Amino acid sequence: MRTTPNMEPRYALDEASWLWHPELGKEEGGLVLFRLDVKLARAETVTLQVSADLCYALALDGALIARGPDSGDVHCWSFAAYEIKLPAGRRRLEALVWWDRPPIAPVGRATWRGGFACAGLGRGGERFTTGKANWRVTKLDAVTAWKMPELNFYHVIGGGAVIDAAKLTPKPADWRKPQVVRGPVWMHDTGLVMEGWRMQPSHLPEPRHDFWQGGRVRAFLPKLSREPLVRFGDEADPAQTAGWDALLRKGHELRLPAGYQATLLIDTDDYLCGYPRLAVIGGAGAEVRWEWAEALRENERHDGVKGDRAAVAGKWFRGFGDSWELDGKARWLSTPWWRSGRYWRLDVRVGAKPLRLRALGVDRTGYPLKSNGRFSSSDADWNAVLAMTERGLKACMHEVYVDCPYYEQMMYVADTRVQMLVNHVVSRDDRLVRRGIELFDFSRGTSGFPTMRFPTADRQESATFAMIWPWMLRDYAWWRDDLSWVRERLPGMRAFMEALCGMSDQDGLLVHPPGWLFVDWVPAWPIGWAPGTQEGRRSLLVNLHYLLALQAAVEVEQATGDTLNAQRWREKANAVARVLPRVFWSKQRGLWADDESHTKFSQHAQALAIIAGLRAPAVARWVDAKRNGLAEATIYFQHYVLEALGRLGRGDLVLRAMEPWKRLVELDMKTPEESPDMNRSDCHAWGSHPQFHLHATIAGVRPTAPGFAQVRIAPQPGTLKAINSVLPHPRGEIKLTATFFGERVDAEVTLPNGISGEFVWRGQTRKLRSGMQRVKL
Repeated sequence: MRTTPNMEPRYALDEASWLWHPELGKEEGGLVLFRLDVKLARAETVTLQVSADLCYALALDGALIARGPDSGDVHCWSFAAYEIKLPAGRRRLEALVWWDRPPIAPVGRATWRGGFACAGLGRGGERFTTGKANWRVTKLDAVTAWKMPELNFYHVIGGGAVIDAAKLTPKPADWRKPQVVRGPVWMHDTGLVMEGWRMQPSHLPEPRHDFWQGGRVRAFLPKLSREPLVRFGDEADPAQTAGWDALLRKGHELRLPAGYQATLLIDTDDYLCGYPRLAVIGGAGAEVRWEWAEALRENERHDGVKGDRAAVAGKWFRGFGDSWELDGKARWLSTPWWRSGRYWRLDVRVGAKPLRLRALGVDRTGYPLKSNGRFSSSDADWNAVLAMTERGLKACMHEVYVDCPYYEQMMYVADTRVQMLVNHVVSRDDRLVRRGIELFDFSRGTSGFPTMRFPTADRQESATFAMIWPWMLRDYAWWRDDLSWVRERLPGMRAFMEALCGMSDQDGLLVHPPGWLFVDWVPAWPIGWAPGTQEGRRSLLVNLHYLLALQAAVEVEQATGDTLNAQRWREKANAVARVLPRVFWSKQRGLWADDESHTKFSQHAQALAIIAGLRAPAVARWVDAKRNGLAEATIYFQHYVLEALGRLGRGDLVLRAMEPWKRLVELDMKTPEESPDMNRSDCHAWGSHPQFHLHATIAGVRPTAPGFAQVRIAPQPGTLKAINSVLPHPRGEIKLTATFFGERVDAEVTLPNGISGEFVWRGQTRKLRSGMQRVKL
């Protein structure tokens, strides 16, 4: 029998049927609850493989086990395996599945249709396998409306869900036999393609789900406001809010009398990602609305200035969230999707029956990253920057890296490359790094190009972003020790590079590759387009991305042992490097021009040219962009400016360029912002790169060979008198303690077993070996 890819069962879940509610069509969304009751004569442990489209919450006897699945696309859909201990007696397994399409569902989630599948492994597995076991299903019509957002949110129901609590409890007559919407995978000899989900196991840990309580009431209005915008006045009177603060901070029950109304502003003093959770008793007919915002604004505009994030008096709250209509029963209430931000607006209206609030907090979600890296210095102000940037990274780590948790919740190539570099210096855990790289590999269409963002409900192209994908593959090959995994990505990288090369002109340069050729949020550049690209002219910035992609491909091929392909990419890279000065170098300005007419200049071009090993313009001509009439890099692209300065040995200028991050701390920002000119996202982890540069540029700890087999430590302390760095390494930790005395350094270095390297200081070099050693230069 002839078989075709993805049609032969590989996992137990491939043998299970996919189920859905029989009364919901393929295009009808909603909340669907699946239930399986089993009776066990004795305790046993069972392993279940589970997946759903769009998402599920799995519970045993009412207690949450897990949420999933990991984000993917239909052709690379994830399932998770859970080992569950089942006590003897009657047990109830439930899966609450939510499915819909954008704009209600997140744009950052791909989907095929609503469905749920479960497979039991081993003996007795059929008792749990969908299509074989006696699963029952009901639809919960509790979401009575979706409020559409005023702002440009890309993630789930930006305006929020309206939930009728009375409809959260199904009646016995509501249960149905599920409909099979796709049967098990089966082998076929006709070569027909099986519809729907093509499964792969998750290699990520379970997202965190710990209950967070805290915050404080900052403003209080003793009447209900139904306006979408609220302007808050002075700080709340502690006497009015004592009960609320006790509920928030200590979990003390709060009793609200019949007829009670209020609108509260709550400051969490943190940046949270999670599912809002509210425990209530009584209060039939009461309404509670819970909205989220990253900060308050100084005027009514949706893009109004935010200013000091800790200030609330006289400022405007504009957010989004969810509301519940209570039925008087004791309940835990939550939402279909997670929320994010710092501030909460709580609107409460109690009807004729008093309401008891027993708990109010957040079931936090996100990737459970364990931090292994540490950095400190003689300038203690950097500690707060490190805390802010790490919090920003973690807030943007979920089952994929997301650009921002509040607006988009999508994984973009450019954002993700920077986040991965920060991940490398913060933690040894590289599972999400691998997942991100492979997902962009999976995103490649017939053109060979990775998409600008993935996974998503729609396809967005950007050649400039796609060309960053080989850079992150090269990063992984050097910062981690897993070249066998890198080899699995080579077919995708080669297909992409071939596609790129096929688009070059007679000079070997790219003219107008496909998609949105975004480089940075420079105000003078229309929505981030590199100069000249919208008009179809050749762009230095586009071709520097191309050159760096070729150079990355050379190093990846060389590292994995393919010298012939490495030579091929090297020849193309050298050819491009020879042409670029002739076309884009301005002798008059002593700078790299963005366009062939030599009328546009930017920090971006100078930085990428230096990183690519081209002629380095005098630092004084470009580091102060405004004074020299250059387009200035914003928060994201400052990473490459810092990288270029570091390669020039100008750690003093790196520290100076990172000073604006101290200003973010002074503004009481909990995470780095997207761009100072946009007044949009307050949490964009592409701005977490000072965390990387303090370790890799200022402390100067970097790999110099694939697999991090060798290390170069070249401190550039600038004004710092002392540095302490602990950098996670695949085999342990690299430790550096250094004190600087003018032209001298006194350092203690510890390298993991089997790792060697060199210590470089002001033109002097000392060899390093495994273990601890002292270096004085």
